[in-house]
Amino acid sequence: MSTPPEISPTLSIWQVKYGERVVRMSDVFHDFEQYGVPDGDLDMDYNFWILRQGESIILVDTGYDIPKRDWLGEISVTPTPEGLALVGIDPADVDLVITSHFHYDHIGYLGLFTNARVVSGQAEYDYWFAKKVADALEGEFTTAEDLAVIEQADAEGRLTLVSEETEVFPGVTVYPIGGHCPGELLTRVQTADGSLILTVDAAHFYEQIEHEWPFFAFTDLDEMKNGLSFINRLARETGATIIPGHDARVRAKFPAAPDAAAAVATVLA
Repeated sequence: MSTPPEISPTLSIWQVKYGERVVRMSDVFHDFEQYGVPDGDLDMDYNFWILRQGESIILVDTGYDIPKRDWLGEISVTPTPEGLALVGIDPADVDLVITSHFHYDHIGYLGLFTNARVVSGQAEYDYWFAKKVADALEGEFTTAEDLAVIEQADAEGRLTLVSEETEVFPGVTVYPIGGHCPGELLTRVQTADGSLILTVDAAHFYEQIEHEWPFFAFTDLDEMKNGLSFINRLARETGATIIPGHDARVRAKFPAAPDAAAAVATVLA
């Protein structure tokens, strides 16, 4: 794995919450009964992430319009357009969007960012567009409407597809990792104070990191298990802190953003 590069200390990482729901451990962890632990509730946040360095703005995922879809009983807290306004970002000023994967709750608002380059996994692109061509998206967590925005970015020359560890911005490296989706991307961010891994849906909750428990939704169970092991190995080798993608407990471990942004944003670095 590559040596973390030296970068400006001004790189910041904010997590922005746009929705929430409560889930049962037995519903979200695959084959939960085998672990022999009591069932319980978990608070599940729906987030996207903002990386800033000087005038450069990068998003990891975009959130989605919950009232429009409402597939799993999510509760809208602050829609992405309002959340961006609270943190002082105009969508037109976003330079890069990293899509962790193509599920609707991660790319639903991608169309807002018409000036941004888009980085996605090659395997993710191949998988979902093969399904689209085969008219096999019924019941999936991705729609033709979502994929149309990816197609538009591609047609405009703004889409980059990656199939290996790739530094997409100084200090920002993505890693293709299978399991939840074929082309899921981890994002590791190197700051002056250390490194963070944004697992997004490769690990939704801390339990998946601590115990390497697979999530219930996967395209390949073995790849998901291998991916959880990879996350922990990468963290050990780089000294990175792991940020699970949907765990509400992250907000208790890091400070709220200042001023009006405190309503939606948590400062990770």
